[in-house]
Amino acid sequence: MHPRLARAVAVAGGCAVLLGGCGAGPSTAASDVLGACAEEPAVCNSGERADGGEITWAVDGTWKGWNLTAAADNTQYLSQALVGMWPKVGQFDPNGEFQYNDGLFTSEPALVGEDPTRVEYSLNPDATWGDGTPIGLDDFVYHWYATSGDEERCEGCAPADTSYGSAVESIEADGSAVTVTYTDYASAEWKYQEVLSHPAHIAEREAGDWRNDPRAMAESQTWFSEQPPTWTTGPYRIADAATGEFVVYERNPEWAGKTRPTLDKLTFRVIDSLDSIVTEMRQGTIDGASPSSIGEDTIGQLLETEGVSFATASGPGWEHLDLNLENEFLADRTLRTAVLTAVDVEEIIARTAAQTAPDIVRKLNPLFRNDSPHFEDRLSGTPQGSGDVHLAASLLEEAGYEWNDRNELLTPDGEVVELGLSYLESNDVRRTMAELVQAGLADLGIRADLEPIPGANYGEALYGGQFDMVIFGWATTPTFTVGANQMYASDSDSNFGGLDDPEVDELLDRLESTLEFDQAAEIANQAVELVVDAAYVLPIVDSPVAIMISDNLVNVRDNWASQERAMYNIAEWGVREN
Repeated sequence: MHPRLARAVAVAGGCAVLLGGCGAGPSTAASDVLGACAEEPAVCNSGERADGGEITWAVDGTWKGWNLTAAADNTQYLSQALVGMWPKVGQFDPNGEFQYNDGLFTSEPALVGEDPTRVEYSLNPDATWGDGTPIGLDDFVYHWYATSGDEERCEGCAPADTSYGSAVESIEADGSAVTVTYTDYASAEWKYQEVLSHPAHIAEREAGDWRNDPRAMAESQTWFSEQPPTWTTGPYRIADAATGEFVVYERNPEWAGKTRPTLDKLTFRVIDSLDSIVTEMRQGTIDGASPSSIGEDTIGQLLETEGVSFATASGPGWEHLDLNLENEFLADRTLRTAVLTAVDVEEIIARTAAQTAPDIVRKLNPLFRNDSPHFEDRLSGTPQGSGDVHLAASLLEEAGYEWNDRNELLTPDGEVVELGLSYLESNDVRRTMAELVQAGLADLGIRADLEPIPGANYGEALYGGQFDMVIFGWATTPTFTVGANQMYASDSDSNFGGLDDPEVDELLDRLESTLEFDQAAEIANQAVELVVDAAYVLPIVDSPVAIMISDNLVNVRDNWASQERAMYNIAEWGVREN
C-alpha cells in the first residue's frame, strides 16, 4: 500500500478503488426500510433513535490478533470488529465522500507545505484514549515508528502498512496542531493517511522505552496484538471480547465526537457461514449482517422473513485469482499465462455472482473498478480469463512443455505439473470459483488440488505465502495509491505471491511523488499494465454483497466505500424510536 506499503487495503473481500469512482449499485429491498438506498445511499434508513437498546451484529470472518498495524493481524474482519474504538482519521460515506473523524479532529487534515509535503492535523482538545489520557504528540510518533519498516525504530516488526511510516521525516506539535513532515513523499491521497493507532503511554507501561529501544517498540506491538484493547478513541469501548469470536461494546463516556451513541450494548459476533447468518437472522438471534457474499437461496429465504429487510448492491470487494511466483512451476511466466488463459472468467461469473446480480460484468482492471473515471481496460486485449484451453496448450508447447499418456502436463525437464488451489474455507462462493478453476486446469492437464484455508489461519496463510494459487478478495476505501503499492510492490508484506518487477516498483515510487490525482491514476494504470503482463493476478468480478437488518434498526445502511461496510457509522446506529 518507499519501503513501502503493506497498506491500508485489508484482506478478505474487497477492492482498491478510485475516490468517487463507484456508485451504490443496483438494490433489491424486501421492505421500505432499505428501499431508498439505491437512490440515497448515504441517508437511507435515517430516523430518530431511542435512548438505549442493544444490537447484535454478525461478522462473517474471524481474526487471530488485535493489532491492525501488524501484517499478520490486518484483515477486513478485525477492522470491522474494532470499528467502535479505533482512531481512524475518517471514513468514506456511501457517496464516496470523505468525512473526517470529529471525535479526534476539529477539521480535515490540511496540506500546509509541498516541498517537502507537510500535513497539519488539528486535534480535538477533548480527545482521549478512554482512560483520561489526552491524545498527543507521542501517540503520533508511536504510530510512525510502528509503521516505519525501520529496524532501528521497531526491530523485527512486520507492519501492514509502511507507506506512511517509511516516508515521515518528523512530527511536531504546537498546542493542538500536529504537523507531519515527509521526506520525498507526495501522494495525491495525503489526506487519507492513518496517523494514529495505539496509546503511547500504554506501550511504555507494558514494554518500556519504545522511543529509544527498537526491541521495546517491537514488544509493545506484540502486546497490542495479543490483548483485546482496553483503550478507545471511538464512540464505544470494549466491555468483553474473545479473539476471533466476539466483541461486546458499551458507550465510551469520553467520546468527543458530535454524534452521541444511544445503544447500551453493541455486540459483534463471528458467524462465518452465510447459511448460519441467515438462519440466526430469521430466528431473531442477531439483528443484522453485511456479509461479503450472498446467494440466490439466501435472497429467497430473506424474502420470506417477516420483520427483516435486505438490499443487494455492488460492494467494496473484488474477487481474484493470484499466483505464487515462488512456486517452482509458477516461477515460469509462460506457465502462469497458460494457467490464467485456461480459466474461464465469464463462466465463473455466470455460476456465481450473476446468480444474484444478473447484470454484473467481468472486472477488467486489477486496481480500478469498471465504472471509475480512471478505468482502463487491461484484460480484454489479452487471453487471460478467456477459458481458451487450446491457446493455453499452444503457448506451453512452444515453450517446450509436453503431455504424458495420462494427459498430465510435463515441464521441459519432464516434471509433472501439480499445484494447490486455496480459498477461504467458509466462503461458498469462492469454493465454487475454485472448482471451476480446477476444472479448466484439468482440461490443460494440470492437477490442482483444492486446499481450503480455515478462517483462523486465513491471514497467516496469505501473509506467509502458504499457497500455490489462491482465490481471495481485497477490501479498502475509495483510494488507489495505497492499494497499488500494497498489492504489487516487491517489498510489500501484502504482495502475497511475491511479484518482483523493478519496472513496477519504479512506477509505484513515482505514484507517491505527485499530488495530482489524474497524473497518479495515469501512473497507476501503467503499473497495472505491467502486472497484467506478468500474469500474476486474474481479476474476476466486483462482488455483489448484501445487507440484512431487523426493521427496528435505524441509521444502519450498507457502504461500498468502506471496508467496514455497514459498520462505518456505528455512532449513529440505534433502535428505532416508536
